[in-house]
Amino acid sequence: MSFLSASLARVKPSATIAVTAKARQLKAAGRNVIGLGAGEPDFDTPANIKLAAIHAIEAGKTKYTDVDGAPELKQAIIGKFQRENGLTYTPKQITVGTGGKQVLYNALVATMNPGDEVIIPAPYWVSYPDMVALAGGESVPVVCTAEFGFKLQPDALERRRPSGSFSTRRRTRPARPIRAPS
Repeated sequence: MSFLSASLARVKPSATIAVTAKARQLKAAGRNVIGLGAGEPDFDTPANIKLAAIHAIEAGKTKYTDVDGAPELKQAIIGKFQRENGLTYTPKQITVGTGGKQVLYNALVATMNPGDEVIIPAPYWVSYPDMVALAGGESVPVVCTAEFGFKLQPDALERRRPSGSFSTRRRTRPARPIRAPS
């Protein structure tokens, strides 16, 4: 019996880690490389953020937060969306995580059943199909073209409609109309 879960057999080696390691190797060899793998900035953490972290530690804010994010942070996010985007949210509509992939994976695991098909608009981040596979699902890539600003179009969605219970026209219609940029 293997120590590792059988579900790991569905996951391929990380392309993100491979390309990041290669960029690091080339940099170490003196090559001028711009790494686009791990999504990390090429600059140091800004001083105001470092100071805020230090002040939080000094204030004893070193304990676990609520699973979906500290209430103060959620309020700050709500304020940002209202101020900069004119969008109104409540704390129950905001979830904070360590990164987008973690939040998406949590959502997949919480909502998928084995064999469910998941539409992935392409181009997509290389991890998405493996996240779906690890959660027990099947990826259904749908190509999104430059012609439409890489936005998912209803006709492309209709052509790649999953085969399961979510395949009725009513269930696959976008929540809001998708239009080509004018």
